[in-house]
Order: sequence, then structure tokens, then C-alpha cells
Amino acid sequence: MIRTMPLTKNLTLDQINHLIDTGHVFVAPLGMNRTAYIVINHKPFMVVVTDVSINGIQLSGSWYNWDELEKMGGVFESEFEALKAVAGGA
Repeated sequence: MIRTMPLTKNLTLDQINHLIDTGHVFVAPLGMNRTAYIVINHKPFMVVVTDVSINGIQLSGSWYNWDELEKMGGVFESEFEALKAVAGGA
């Protein structure tokens, strides 16, 4: 059985290129089981990233699609980034 596993330095460049060419590599904007901040009604709220997919992200158990989050104000790695976005600096 093939399992999901993180990329490591043990993979060769050819293996990585093959994964990219076959659509197996994606860049996740946030790490799993890490805190993040979402902006709701111009206020940042701390959440935990519980899952990430191509179409959306699960934050503290609730799924959001990327467009929905962008309309709400965004999702950020730090509270400072969220506050900066609320203040209009992002």
C-alpha cells in the first residue's frame, strides 16, 4: 500500500520532477496542526489547521474554500500578518 508521506531530501531530482509532472506535488500554504489566524468581520481569530486540500482548508474542524476565506479577509500564519491585513497593509 502506498501512503501519503512528506517530501524528503532523500528523493532524487528525477523522482521530484516525476512527481511534479504527474500532479502529485502541491504547495500547502499552511502546515498541519499549526495555529493560524482567520479574519472575520475585521477581527483576527486563532484557529488550528486540521486539514488542507486543493480546494480548501479545514480550520479548527470547519471547512472553508479558498475563495470564501479570501472574501472573509484571509488566513494568515501569524497574528501580526492578520492584524496588518485588517489595518489595510496587506
